[in-house]
Amino acid sequence: MDNDKPEECKVCFNNYDEELQRPRNLPCGHTFCSQCIEDTIKNAQLTCPSCRAEHSATDATQFPISYTMEAVIKKLRSIQVTSVGTMSTKCGQDRTRGISKKLRSWVQEHKNSISNLIRECEEELSQLSKYQGQVRDWKTQHHQLQDRLYDLLEQNKAAIELLEQEDTSVLTMTTEGESGKKQLQIMLENLNTVNTAQEVFTTTVEADHYNVEVEDWIQKCQELFPDVNTVYTSVKVQETIKKALDTITTETGATTATVLQGDSVTTIMEKVKIIIGESPPATLTVS
Repeated sequence: MDNDKPEECKVCFNNYDEELQRPRNLPCGHTFCSQCIEDTIKNAQLTCPSCRAEHSATDATQFPISYTMEAVIKKLRSIQVTSVGTMSTKCGQDRTRGISKKLRSWVQEHKNSISNLIRECEEELSQLSKYQGQVRDWKTQHHQLQDRLYDLLEQNKAAIELLEQEDTSVLTMTTEGESGKKQLQIMLENLNTVNTAQEVFTTTVEADHYNVEVEDWIQKCQELFPDVNTVYTSVKVQETIKKALDTITTETGATTATVLQGDSVTTIMEKVKIIIGESPPATLTVS
């Protein structure tokens, strides 16, 4: 198993260090030492030794250092030193006493981290559900307007297409989020049943992997949703069609759909309200 010796590069089988063989993460999720990554790059391409995925790169430094792996290795080394001392002084004692106080503390840290991440995941899923409901409401409104406005049919179809794409994207991300949440819950349950140092190590390394995946998923949600062009086009086409149907002339101020896609503080639905003008925007820029 790749996780049996996480402190070891799976290409050269040398332990990671803080110099030439620092662990680095590839976009495909696998980790290798800096030297092996450097040696593997050929013609500005790197083929992952594990999954054979190809990545564009000219230098190993283009891939981020795996600080999570370095932290796990340091923690493991500390635990190993403690375990050796414990075994030499308590050899023959009843093994049913379970893991040490230090390991229990480490388990609790991971449980707290996972619990917090699950809450963040649930909040993001809630936002996606509300946003998906709003997107589908807009789709329904557009279909109703389309039956009455033949002269604006092409604009309306374009808006619907954007919303269909957004709906599909939301559904895809929701599925990924549900899967990530399920994995975190499994890790939380597993951490409640660990009884040996090896089980703690294996479980926490696996938990860290899923932590990174869910954190990346949350960041991706913030970057992707809402799509400014989709929401703004949808609302503006609706307004135009309604005005044409009702033959009502009203003065409207110029509205600029300005929202920061990567803003992790504002929720998805708050961004929607800013885009459609229901909430006063802060100083934002289109990314």
